[in-house]
Amino acid sequence: MTSITSVELNYLVFRYLQESGFTHSAFTLGYEAGINTCSIDGNLIPPGALIRFVQKGLQYLEMEANLSNSDVETDEDFSFLHPLDIITKDVNQLQQLVKERRKNRDKDRDREVEREYEGERGQVIEKEKQEKEKEHDKDRKKELADSDMVTNQEENDSSQA
Repeated sequence: MTSITSVELNYLVFRYLQESGFTHSAFTLGYEAGINTCSIDGNLIPPGALIRFVQKGLQYLEMEANLSNSDVETDEDFSFLHPLDIITKDVNQLQQLVKERRKNRDKDRDREVEREYEGERGQVIEKEKQEKEKEHDKDRKKELADSDMVTNQEENDSSQA
């Protein structure tokens, strides 16, 4: 693994201070760190190098916190972390934070599935209820038709007699 030297880091901070307009602070750091005597070619360092370097380090820690040997990882399981959490907590604490978020997300998913199931079950029950009502209405109509037929038959019998 390659490490950054203190000279390289000092130069990145020096460039950051210059780019951000902190000329007095950049001059002071440059003088105290001996930037003018270091062998780093400033033309090779792109603007914003310190910011990119720090962001990549934060992304690396975020990835490390999201990776676990015991879990099967998918894109939807990735949990974004706040930069302050990444800076102030070690990897184990970050992994614990990610696990808690996944558990909460899984609980929320389970609740959502349960609600969907309950909703579908309610629809099935409502449909069954409507079908029973339709059958009951058909039976009523049939009974009324039968009773009308009997009444008509009785009237016909009495008029013939």
